[in-house]
Amino acid sequence: MRNLKALLCILILFVSVYTGYEFTLPYYRYFSLKAETKAIARLSYNNPERYRTLVYEEARSLDIPIKPSDIFVSVSDRRVRIATAWSEVVDLAGYYRVPLDFEIDVEE
Repeated sequence: MRNLKALLCILILFVSVYTGYEFTLPYYRYFSLKAETKAIARLSYNNPERYRTLVYEEARSLDIPIKPSDIFVSVSDRRVRIATAWSEVVDLAGYYRVPLDFEIDVEE
């Protein structure tokens, strides 16, 4: 009985760590891209295409599944607005799939 409890505790710990790891990666990518997008929006470019390219390169380096056409950039006066959205699916050992939707909308 004592060995069964220890085995059950180890199993629960393993499942918790695995689940946490699987959910942490998409959220890490989201917060990293959001912070980088804010930094990019603070730059002084007049060309929306330059902002789009910088955000896309950062998204690609983080393995975020977006295309340049998914990135909306608006430059007016001294304001820059960058917006994008994407979905990722967290697959928990092939038994349970959780869709996660992320959206970034930054104005600086």
